[in-house]
Amino acid sequence: MRKFDRNAVFNIIVKILLFVLMFTGTYFLMCFIFGAGVLISIAVCTVSSLAVVVLFSFLLRYTGFYFGYYAFVSGFLFRYKTGEVYCPCCDKHFPRFRDERFYADEKRFNPEMFSSSRQDVICDFCRSAPRHRIIAKWAEQNIELLKKSEILYFAPELSMSLWFRRHGIHVRTADLFDKRAELKLDITALDLPDASVDVVFCNHILEHVSDYRVALSELHRVIRKDGVLIISFPIDYGSEGVREEDTGSVRERISLFGQYDHLRVFGNDSRKILENAGFKTDAIDISQMPDEIVPVSGPADYDTNEIFCCIRK
Repeated sequence: MRKFDRNAVFNIIVKILLFVLMFTGTYFLMCFIFGAGVLISIAVCTVSSLAVVVLFSFLLRYTGFYFGYYAFVSGFLFRYKTGEVYCPCCDKHFPRFRDERFYADEKRFNPEMFSSSRQDVICDFCRSAPRHRIIAKWAEQNIELLKKSEILYFAPELSMSLWFRRHGIHVRTADLFDKRAELKLDITALDLPDASVDVVFCNHILEHVSDYRVALSELHRVIRKDGVLIISFPIDYGSEGVREEDTGSVRERISLFGQYDHLRVFGNDSRKILENAGFKTDAIDISQMPDEIVPVSGPADYDTNEIFCCIRK
């Protein structure tokens, strides 16, 4: 989808440098320290250098090293100090955010559901969408609360992970499938004690799970009284209630819900659903947020900027 992915290009360069450095260092050891022959040295150097590159790729894809790595390299990529737009997640300015062309990927998305929203809304470095930047600004406004809280973050995104690392706030990350997350948890059956968490971030998760009501019940159970749930999900303002259909057909899910792995889309009763689950619910007020973070709906029509701040009753 991306015509030019700077992060991917940077990673290719890093892998090439790792290979060259490993090959050069090993060749020097083999030839000049151990006195091995040229052919043997080249063979050993090639195998060992490839092994280092493969290990680097494995760590980047399957472990929490991914987040630490990008936190480190963020200082070397995109050194814009000024620009028309700003991402509070990775703390970078850009001339503009970019269009990721999700609407061109008809195998995973429904192009019709990108027709009414602004498309140039994705951060060029950390991939934040408007909702991530809104959450980051809310976090800045509530940083003292977060610093003293036990935080659980479901399906951790690079964008918010960079924000937490930059502010020195420890977050336990959780996901059922992503091996980079610290905890392997099913949100519909959380293996956590009752009232054990102060703050939970749950950003666009409920549209993917088998039963969103059970997931909300589990979240209510593990959050302490007066604890906070920051939650968002796809909303169709033209629908009175949740629309879901277990068709089993990927094409039908794309057509109905806009994305291949969405099982439902929520409607105008979203706040009532959260309140019925035991939360006092308000939407994060974006009226005072700066225009430079582009706090708009998008890139998909179901990517609204309706992010709920819920207090556990």
